Amino acid sequence: MPKRILLVGYEDQDNLGIRYLSARLLRDGHDTRIVAFSDDPGPLLALIDREQPDVVGFSLIFQFMVPEFGAVIRALREAGVRAHLTIGGHYASFEPDELLRMIPELDSVVRFEGEESLAEIVAGLDDGSWRRVHGIAYVEDGEVCVTAPRPSTPHIDDYPVPDRRDVDYRGQDLPTASVLASRGCPWQCSFCSIITFYEGNGTKGRRRRDPRCVVDEIEYVVRDRGAKLVLFQDDDFLGGGPAARRWALEIAAEIVRRGLHEEMRFKISCRSDEVHRETIAPLIEAGLCHVYLGVESGDADALLSLNKLLEAEAHVRAGALLRELDVSFDFGFMLLEPWSTMDTARANSAFLRDFTADGWVVAGFCRTMPYVGTPIEHRLREEGRLVGPSLDAEYRFLDPRVDLLWDFCLVAFEGRNTGKVATWSLLRGLIFDAHLDMPGRPRDPFHEDAARALARASNAVMLDVLDAAIEVIADGEASTIDDAALMSLANVAAREDRLIRSQAVSLGRREECKHAALFR
Repeated sequence: MPKRILLVGYEDQDNLGIRYLSARLLRDGHDTRIVAFSDDPGPLLALIDREQPDVVGFSLIFQFMVPEFGAVIRALREAGVRAHLTIGGHYASFEPDELLRMIPELDSVVRFEGEESLAEIVAGLDDGSWRRVHGIAYVEDGEVCVTAPRPSTPHIDDYPVPDRRDVDYRGQDLPTASVLASRGCPWQCSFCSIITFYEGNGTKGRRRRDPRCVVDEIEYVVRDRGAKLVLFQDDDFLGGGPAARRWALEIAAEIVRRGLHEEMRFKISCRSDEVHRETIAPLIEAGLCHVYLGVESGDADALLSLNKLLEAEAHVRAGALLRELDVSFDFGFMLLEPWSTMDTARANSAFLRDFTADGWVVAGFCRTMPYVGTPIEHRLREEGRLVGPSLDAEYRFLDPRVDLLWDFCLVAFEGRNTGKVATWSLLRGLIFDAHLDMPGRPRDPFHEDAARALARASNAVMLDVLDAAIEVIADGEASTIDDAALMSLANVAAREDRLIRSQAVSLGRREECKHAALFR
């Protein structure tokens, strides 16, 4: 019998995961509704009271949000909600035991790719057969039961396209839709759980959709729904060698053949060593306007620890070519990883200074996090360096001075590198907006120059302060470091960041910057 299902998830760039789930359930004739997650359970409770759903499914994208999700789920049960409550996502897939202990109000956990598992749970609610579904976990008689893994689905074109019924693209300042042209990644970076996530579903490498199906979806969101910017959410749009590059060029050629390049622009993510003129130039012709590069580090030893399988020179070449081809880009970067030394920090700071000196891109950094399911998490546990349960696991560096340096960075660059309204994010959004050139929205050279000038200033201040702190800390033992000198440097960083930020906010108002949210 058809069921009523509410799907609750953090809404960011369409949340395609939950929209694929909804589309799959709709195909079975069920009634679905997508709800944006909020840590206030009141609106969700009111909706449940009206809709009386049979299932409420939660999409847990970020593991740090487990406490918020747990509080909402607990509130539902305390209010008398009797629907089947289930949850999925990366953390849920790797740590179902811990998650079910933390949120005992859950009925089930959907592990790894969830379209078929969730559909079978719904189908088995009436007769209780849902407990025999592959790829789930649940509690029975006080014990966590984990069922056999679900067989892989090699042909992802078999899935219906994401359910976008509730999205008003035309009502957005810059109508932006997300599209997933593939699933998985051919690489095995040690800090990333993408490979292990899909391997848990019996799938290795990357599964690519038919280029015509991809462009069919683009044509739908552009011409039928009014999107002007398409974000390819593929983990690595160009990953997979020559076959993947030919695939990407087929998509580009089909976009041009249908004339869609005259109506929209798109963004991709890829590795630095995949940026080649013969691939990027045709993509630009088809509407490519922005590239996210997985740079991660400029230090040779760190790149080995991260298993990036490339050298820093690949980043330099990629950045130079994108500048030459006049494509805006940004990048991810980890100043420190668990085996970093003070020399690692020096090398990475020097790389960032050279890579971002012209203000074409904004420098920013974090440190490597030991996310559940990653090779780095496993290695740290084997070394006995990971403290605490998987959700809150923490590590210290091998050199106490590196710990001190990272503690300094958290203080000195708070608000600049972290947070929803970080200066780093604001500047990236300003540069993207000013550089974007599309029908009805011409590029603005004045604002672009102004944004890049602010980026240059912000990059220089951060790296000057970072270099000075490295030298203060490297010169002594961790217990004898001059705290007053470090505090003085942190105050300089904060003061200069406030000045730059105020100018960036002012520029954003004049430019009517609408798309900084892409970079939060």
